[in-house]
Amino acid sequence: MNKRPLFSVFAILCLSMIIVNHGFASSNDCKECLPMSGCSSFSAGKNATVGKYTMAGHTCDGRCDFTLTVVPGGKHEPGDVYRMYYPGIPGGYEHTSFGEIPQVEETYSYFHNEVPFANEYQVFFGENTCETREEAYELTEEEALLDWTHAPALGLQRAKTAREFIKKLGKLIEEYGLDGTGEAYTIIDPNEAWIMEIPGYSRQWVAQRVPDDHVCPHTMRFKIGTIDLNKPDWFMASPNLINLAIEKGLYDPEKDGPFNFWKVYSGDIDRANTIREWRMFSLLCPSKDWDPDAVEFPFSVKPDKKISVEWWLDTVWRDYLQGTPYDRTKGIVAGPFGCPETPYIEGLSEEKGWLPVIGERTICSRNTAYSWVAQARSRLPNWIGGCVWYGLDCPSTTCYVPFYVGITDVPAAWKQGNFNEYSENSAYWLFQVLETFSCLRYKDIIEEIQTAFGSIEEKQFTMQPNIEKMALDLYKKDPALAQDFLTKYSSGCALEAEAAARNLFRYLACRYADEGPATTISDEWMNLIKADMKKRK
Repeated sequence: MNKRPLFSVFAILCLSMIIVNHGFASSNDCKECLPMSGCSSFSAGKNATVGKYTMAGHTCDGRCDFTLTVVPGGKHEPGDVYRMYYPGIPGGYEHTSFGEIPQVEETYSYFHNEVPFANEYQVFFGENTCETREEAYELTEEEALLDWTHAPALGLQRAKTAREFIKKLGKLIEEYGLDGTGEAYTIIDPNEAWIMEIPGYSRQWVAQRVPDDHVCPHTMRFKIGTIDLNKPDWFMASPNLINLAIEKGLYDPEKDGPFNFWKVYSGDIDRANTIREWRMFSLLCPSKDWDPDAVEFPFSVKPDKKISVEWWLDTVWRDYLQGTPYDRTKGIVAGPFGCPETPYIEGLSEEKGWLPVIGERTICSRNTAYSWVAQARSRLPNWIGGCVWYGLDCPSTTCYVPFYVGITDVPAAWKQGNFNEYSENSAYWLFQVLETFSCLRYKDIIEEIQTAFGSIEEKQFTMQPNIEKMALDLYKKDPALAQDFLTKYSSGCALEAEAAARNLFRYLACRYADEGPATTISDEWMNLIKADMKKRK
């Protein structure tokens, strides 16, 4: 008998005994309670990237609607309305914002899921839910109408630029109010990158432009600071933003000095958010010594090196704090195979010490429903210049696929599925089972998954210039030809990733059946086990 597989089983049993002795019980029934649930976003100016394109991205974490559809634009008659009916998907977040508002004369096509994120004019949108001081609320839940799904849908339907998006959505917020504890939006077009933040249950909003050579990380807490509304190229806000804060006793101009939005309106600031913000700053600008315990970070930073879509996907969205003191692939809880995804532990709280046991909240998370990074380029027609690299489930075990904003449809498997029922007809589940399976023997299986998907992504990035040249040639003859070409190309990429996920799981299930191939365990982990057992004697 090969001793190494037997030793692996012994190591797993040791870990199980440690968990049982701590009195922990795992549960899969409380995903919304997880410290792992919480979105990450960013926006980047065009001079901060290698290709001189603006960039934005979002990880939609939690029980979010991952089904992707293209909603066509169109002309509308007087009296037409936009109906706010969106229940979400089974097992996902509930949506209670129902009602209707007048429709505009013309709307633009956009990509719809939990948080609609792109339209045909290369306007891209990312979202973070934030906490607002409850004393700042000016509306009740019944009075506020727009939520995190309808707000971006309305903006994307009606705006051709980021500025237009902010101004038009701002007017809607002032009229109908925001339903929720607070929202932060990353918004780009081919020329500019912005952040827009909205206090909870209010009619107020504020926006700040990201410098062209900067990147702004965002992780579920307000971060727009001191604003200067005399500089409309850089700041925008609702007319009553500051007055409301004064009326509610949250801001005194004489005592507090210049108005600082996040300090006036923010609610609790969570370590799970600041640690991810710290990580993004440290990855973007490693030349600086960033404090992981800091609460306040700059609005944005000029990266040490210009960034790209490829870099962001591999380095940021797939980050588990590797190489830092908080590395989630290290330590007892990571197990003998360095698994960074610890299950939810029933009964643990921050006060009882879950952070040292489970580890810090990372950017990459098994609770991601979908994630993306987009590039918007002014040198190309909108339908070709706007490309979003879209992945389902956990970033570390997904395959990102290019969808161009001019396409008219996506494959059937990407448009269906829910959290309550496994289905091979849903692309989400094909990636989800790979993520779950990888946790059995992480360091070995993750390498096989990322090698397989990495080759597909590399091929698509390599082909991108040629594909876009072909699309541009067709566009010059007839834009409809380019649209059809890109729809078929994006669908082909999605179908390739979908088939690869299905076949990869079949291969891995056979390869790792029973004891699977021999493996090794690091001396570091064994020393931790020995030290812990010695301490318990």
